[in-house]
Amino acid sequence: MAGQGAVLAAPRSGDLTPTVVNDDFAAALPVDALPYSNVQDLSTATAQDGEPTSCFGATRTVWYAYTPTTTGMVTAGTGPDYPGIAVYTGSSLDSLSEVYCRPLYGYAPVTFEARAGTTYLFRTGADFAEQVTFRLDVAPDPEVDFSPPGYELSMFDTVSFWPSVHDPAGLGIASYRWEFGDATTTDAQFPRHRFTADGDYTVRLTARTVDGRSASAAHPVVVRTHDVAIDRLAVPSTARVGQTVGVTVAVRNTRYAEDVEVRLYRSGPYGYEEVGAQTQPVPVGRGKGTTFSFRYVVTAEDGAAGKLTFRAVAAVLRNRDALPADNELLSPPVRVS
Repeated sequence: MAGQGAVLAAPRSGDLTPTVVNDDFAAALPVDALPYSNVQDLSTATAQDGEPTSCFGATRTVWYAYTPTTTGMVTAGTGPDYPGIAVYTGSSLDSLSEVYCRPLYGYAPVTFEARAGTTYLFRTGADFAEQVTFRLDVAPDPEVDFSPPGYELSMFDTVSFWPSVHDPAGLGIASYRWEFGDATTTDAQFPRHRFTADGDYTVRLTARTVDGRSASAAHPVVVRTHDVAIDRLAVPSTARVGQTVGVTVAVRNTRYAEDVEVRLYRSGPYGYEEVGAQTQPVPVGRGKGTTFSFRYVVTAEDGAAGKLTFRAVAAVLRNRDALPADNELLSPPVRVS
């Protein structure tokens, strides 16, 4: 029979195959240290007369015994997962006191507080299982993570944070604690947060289980607010067909030096049509802004319409503009003769 620490007992009268030594309460296999793993072939095991059924009954069961030297949470499980597990204290079959029981096909691990010096008896089994692995270990910390924003934020963004938290011991998560690195915190499970100043922040999530185990995860978050605006769009008040007129666009920038593209459009019978584009650096806080100068030749189509309107659109290159609503401006109508 395969398995760590497993031995075969002498065949019982009438048995054709030997049974596993720990399929009786009195022969429970001792768990010496954690983590522990042991494989038994349940096809050769039996259930003892008078054995408790607790939350599951089975004709093939095996027993393990564990006496911890320190008090702490422990987790027991089986593989495959469908055998039942029951945990008891007591010195004989008729004096057992149940601590915890997981039924057949329960799948979740069995987690409980094991007190130092107390002997715990584990009964695991199933009717049709064959090779089954029993595992016992210190209850692991919860698995904690979250996805940070996949882009650079601005101080005008409100971002949602979604935790990815799991308790492998099966007891569940009791609380969440978010620290955003800007002196603000929340206990919400799914918080929304806005950073009110540019900077490099470390966001940390700490999750705590119902029995007090905890773990944390942290990710950096970058906040840079890029924002330019079109302050002025200067055009003549009148123009003639065939005349070359000047159009001036002033772009203001108060945060970071940016490369900015300005596209100029003119009104037509089917909407606005692009008539020019320029790209240039726009430094921070330069007086009345950086000027983009365009030249436009008034067409007969403009003359037929009798008026002409220009539209300017500015775009920050390589960065996301935090307030794009002020990146567009329409000129007053130019009367065309």
